[in-house]
Amino acid sequence: MHSLKRPWINLVLAPIWFLIVIVCFSVYFIGSGIPEPELPTKITEFTPTVILVVQLSILMTLWVTTRKEGFSLFKDGWGHQGHSATDIVWGIITGAIIAVLYFFMLSGVQTWLQIHIGDYVPAGETMNALGKQTVPFFMANVILAPFVEESLYRNYALTRFSEKYGTAKGIVFTSVMFGLLHWVGGFWYILMTIIFVGIPFAIIATKREYYMGLCGSSYTQHPGIYIHFESLIGLNDGA
Repeated sequence: MHSLKRPWINLVLAPIWFLIVIVCFSVYFIGSGIPEPELPTKITEFTPTVILVVQLSILMTLWVTTRKEGFSLFKDGWGHQGHSATDIVWGIITGAIIAVLYFFMLSGVQTWLQIHIGDYVPAGETMNALGKQTVPFFMANVILAPFVEESLYRNYALTRFSEKYGTAKGIVFTSVMFGLLHWVGGFWYILMTIIFVGIPFAIIATKREYYMGLCGSSYTQHPGIYIHFESLIGLNDGA
């Protein structure tokens, strides 16, 4: 039985990295002569870069901690024998469904909830922040996020938690922590991430035990959401 100390360290530290990176950026901006009242606006402009640094920090922490127990991020889970081609195809289809669902329903529902019920993130703020820097957002959301998030939540942590807590609790714990990773998007974004991504992906992972399909799903879903954000920002700029 493996120790759960390292999985929990990674899961708890992942959302905290946002606070650490935001503080570091704030110190840098103040040192560069940016007035303190302008810091929130400046941080918002650099949100994609913040996300990129966070993804790299999560990946580095995960790589260092898993090496100590002989868990390989690039081998364990990815090469599981099974219907790999089928899993990848179904993963791509699943990712496309989630992306389309977000385009036409979830993003609108999130905005409605923010306006009519409330949130600690103003309605539309996430879209405006992510549209400030196209290249860092692409690198963080399209290139890094699928591999980093699947490696941590559905491959490493879920495997360890299922061994200790059982499948059901493993799904719940990793899905909730996956939602909390996205806390900068607001309460409703956290909840939607848990329900529509965290839990379904965790269930698939426990059923198939093959993570390449989930990675294929993420590499379909994330570019779709990226294109959606960029198209909405383009429309707003055109208006």
